[in-house]
Amino acid sequence: MEAAAAARQRARPRTPPAEEYDPWTAWLYKPRTISVLLVGACLLIWASGALDPEGAASHSSATSIKRGVWAMIAVFLAYCTLQAPSTILIRPHPAFWRLVHGLAVVYLVALTFLLFQNRDDARRFMKHLSPDLGVELPERSYGADCRLYVPENPKNKFINIYETLFDEFVVAHVLGWWGKAVMIRNQALLWVLSIGFELMELTFRHMLPNFNECWWDSIILDILICNWFGIWAGMHTVRYFDGKTYEWVGLSRQPSIMGKVKRSLSQFTPAQWDKDQWQPFMGPLRFIQVLFLCVVFMMVELNTFFLKFCLWIPPRNPLVVYRLILWWLIAIPTIREYNSYLQDSKPVKKVGAFCWLSVAICIVELLICMKFGHGLFHDPMPTWLIIFWRSAGIAFVIFMLAWSWRNHQKFRRKNL
Repeated sequence: MEAAAAARQRARPRTPPAEEYDPWTAWLYKPRTISVLLVGACLLIWASGALDPEGAASHSSATSIKRGVWAMIAVFLAYCTLQAPSTILIRPHPAFWRLVHGLAVVYLVALTFLLFQNRDDARRFMKHLSPDLGVELPERSYGADCRLYVPENPKNKFINIYETLFDEFVVAHVLGWWGKAVMIRNQALLWVLSIGFELMELTFRHMLPNFNECWWDSIILDILICNWFGIWAGMHTVRYFDGKTYEWVGLSRQPSIMGKVKRSLSQFTPAQWDKDQWQPFMGPLRFIQVLFLCVVFMMVELNTFFLKFCLWIPPRNPLVVYRLILWWLIAIPTIREYNSYLQDSKPVKKVGAFCWLSVAICIVELLICMKFGHGLFHDPMPTWLIIFWRSAGIAFVIFMLAWSWRNHQKFRRKNL
């Protein structure tokens, strides 16, 4: 009962604690919707040329359309920041997470528009976002030469290890797993995701050249070094915040300048630390619910690579980084909402707005990959992979049926 009550409390949009209304920071939490509306109207008058039609007519049609689309997005984001419902997160400011909610909606709408285009038009459309796009990508395979020692190379006999180990994506790999650890806060689930994604790479290596990795790259570098270090650092961060005493003191009451600086920086840390209780073995339903979380996580990561391949987006293009940052911002409240949903014992309940948006975005991304990937992948899936996944599916069904029957028998004995 206490866990359910705590989950319901976390699920409610929080108001800032009393210390947030410190005299120095109280102005940040006063609504200023009318002021922002007037300022926004002035900006629209200036940007649209409403008072200077002749000057606005000098722009080309393409420029006017681009400016209009960006202005439309800006107006929508401003509305979300001011008027959208607050989320369960309050740091650094509730308005920030309302803005993230608006960005998620814009991304979902943009993906829906892209879904209704054909592949060539979609690739041409991407040039409006980044002029260097729309060019077919060269295939890059990491598993062309898996030798650890290359004697014929005059400069470096261990060139394969050197190029892989000092690739810039190694740092991104570690940071990514640190971020997942801070969000999920369960080491067992993190290792399921780590090994599970390597299985996904093995499954789809016949479709994407980037997934064709050497055994030592996949097992040693990815799982045992990058993933392990990211999970280790992330869980240490979790334990630090979990054991921290949260007694916030207002900015004006800090005795020194250094104290005021530290208090200002701590505004970007959690107001309190929620302990996630995933408990995947509590029952068959909870197991499926936690498994669903893992599936969505891996699907989002797979969509990254398939979207790049289908839309001709180079790995170093800023759009890839922007998408990952947006997904990270969306995932933070999503995990909190989903965990609160699982812990809530109410008979009638619904998932939060960020959970709904996350699943919707993931589905539309998957549909884009399916539609634009049609005809691009000619190599069939190896027979041994088909047998492996069919056997795994049958074993999973048998396991779930046996587990459900066992729980049913325990419930009957308990009520007799």
